Amino acid sequence: MKKLLGLLASLLFWPLAIGAAEKANTVLIHPGETIYVRFTQLGGKIKLAQVSQTLDPEAQVILTLDPTDPAKKKLFLNLKVENKFSQDLIYKAQLRSLTENRKIMAPVYPVVAGKLSLVPFPPGVEEIAIFGYELER
Repeated sequence: MKKLLGLLASLLFWPLAIGAAEKANTVLIHPGETIYVRFTQLGGKIKLAQVSQTLDPEAQVILTLDPTDPAKKKLFLNLKVENKFSQDLIYKAQLRSLTENRKIMAPVYPVVAGKLSLVPFPPGVEEIAIFGYELER
């Protein structure tokens, strides 16, 4: 009986453990938000150090996702990625619909050093998870 209860408890809390592990190096952005991201740089590798929604002039990456406005009927939801590194930034993105519980990996392109990238996504996206940061050599 104890083993069965232990198994049941682990099955209940397993999704929480997966979500917690994912959030350690993932930035979540929702429509209408601007996120300022700082990284620590060791050699050619970068690691997420700080994420903030308040203005941060020292942030190396600034993410902005257009607000959703049903009255405007936009064809796309634009993600703006500003790269302040001296090298091109590579990242991965996952589009999420929270109401329909759906996730899909999105095609993204490297952001040129010191430039702004504009990535269009479908308007039904409720959250974008950004992770897997690398600097191109």
